Amino acid sequence: MLDKFMSEHLYGKNIEVYFGGDEEERLRGKLVGSADGVIVLEYNGRRDYINVEKVVAVWET
Repeated sequence: MLDKFMSEHLYGKNIEVYFGGDEEERLRGKLVGSADGVIVLEYNGRRDYINVEKVVAVWET
């Protein structure tokens, strides 16, 4: 359900995704895709594909 929320409310926005644990366990970027429980973040010419089940928190940056 988080991927639906993200695709409806955060698509096209710059976000930061937190996976829990260490402060370093974060990714940031522009949300450019969401399908089948995977979101796509684009940052500095790189694309990260993230399993939404692993996401603990997300916020706009």
